[in-house]
Amino acid sequence: MKRENKLLTLIVTICIFSVRISAQTLTPDLQATDKWKFVNRTAVPVTEEGKKGIRLSEAPNDGVMILKDFEFADGTIELDIKGKNVLQQSFVGVAFHGQDNDAFDAIYFRPFNFVNADTARRSRAVQYISMPSFPWEKLRQDSPGKYENKVSPVPNPDGWFHAKIIVAGKQIKVFVDNSDKPCLEVEKLTDTKKGGFGLWVGNNSGAAFANLKITPQSQDKAATKSIPYGNNPETGKYFNAGDVKLYYEVYGKGEPVLLLHGGVYGYISEFEYLIPKLAENHQVICLATRGHGKSEIGQQPFTYRQRAEDAYNLLKHLNINKARVIGFSDGGYAGYKMAALYPDVVTNLVAMGAGDRKKDPSMERFTYSEESLMKTSAGYFNGLKKLMPQPERWNESLKMLNELYNNDFVSGETFSKIKCPVLVMAGDKDNYSNVDKVVSSYKQISKATLSIIPGCGHVIFYCNFPAVWEAMKGFVNSDVAVK
Repeated sequence: MKRENKLLTLIVTICIFSVRISAQTLTPDLQATDKWKFVNRTAVPVTEEGKKGIRLSEAPNDGVMILKDFEFADGTIELDIKGKNVLQQSFVGVAFHGQDNDAFDAIYFRPFNFVNADTARRSRAVQYISMPSFPWEKLRQDSPGKYENKVSPVPNPDGWFHAKIIVAGKQIKVFVDNSDKPCLEVEKLTDTKKGGFGLWVGNNSGAAFANLKITPQSQDKAATKSIPYGNNPETGKYFNAGDVKLYYEVYGKGEPVLLLHGGVYGYISEFEYLIPKLAENHQVICLATRGHGKSEIGQQPFTYRQRAEDAYNLLKHLNINKARVIGFSDGGYAGYKMAALYPDVVTNLVAMGAGDRKKDPSMERFTYSEESLMKTSAGYFNGLKKLMPQPERWNESLKMLNELYNNDFVSGETFSKIKCPVLVMAGDKDNYSNVDKVVSSYKQISKATLSIIPGCGHVIFYCNFPAVWEAMKGFVNSDVAVK
């Protein structure tokens, strides 16, 4: 009972963190029409299905509802949207970096294409445009399939769906219904860095909007964009791990912290917000695991034990006897194995998005392939392929990853051997390692602490980095954590 009370207390604590540190998030009142400027549309308040928002009227030509006295640069935009499943009469989204009524960037959806029987139309469900130079017609003609895509998971075309748009410098990512995978990832086509923000509808379209949240990116986050984590010639090096050369980077000075990234979509660069925070007080060591980024693939099948041994060998290469370890997803499982195999080396562990992974023949089989990944995230993976020393072997590497995910396991046999303090972290909406599995791993580790980040999926440090850091920093920095 004491442990269960501890669990409840920790979950409540993280909820408090989330509320407190999200104070910078703006939640404009959509029904306070005096705070908005309306261009070619009228609006009426709407309350339905528990959502309190605004409905823009239908009319010829585009329309926009602009937030007065506000300028958006980089950050995250989240909102609920409801269009309709009527062909060519539902273009709904947001406009940002507006310079005037005619010059802006926009992300919008075509709900009538969400479940369209025509597969070509389904691949045009979400769109990026940059007006007036790059309307959708020009982008589709000049770069077919680059600035529009299908939406996954597929929402109800007549119902509400949740959209999240992340603008970070030239990079724009679009997520739907709390998915961890972007349904659209593009590079911004203009050099505008800030401007007006508005809710946008296209020709003959109306829409309802609710639950708008805008989280501007803080300056310290923006600064991290100038460092090419994962491809930094100033600090990047290789070491020999037997049958492979593995790439790593080191930042900062102090007590060492080893970072282990996720798999398939994962790489050193995913820690772009965490590295500079840790480097203020630590020596931060970032390992690129086999088959990821600039590391070689090798000839041996992938296993979590192998990943743990590679990480241990990197520390030996650097003459480091003890280190704190932070792992995400695949890296979390490698961290568990490392803590169990090398208890004198791992002083404490933070494992994010890595729950109890039992051997279960009935679980869904992974089937990643180069073809499937290029269909969903070509822009992202084309960038990663440019870093690979053996890009022609990427599909082979993915097959080995499928074998790892389908056949390897990390459960009680590993957890029972972990003696160091462990902070187990996850989002309450994690689709890869759900809360039940995360709590199960927490219960099986003798010195575990649990942190649940509310409202987040798998990649918690992109969803709510301030909450993740608030929960983690005391554990990582405190001497108490390594006693």
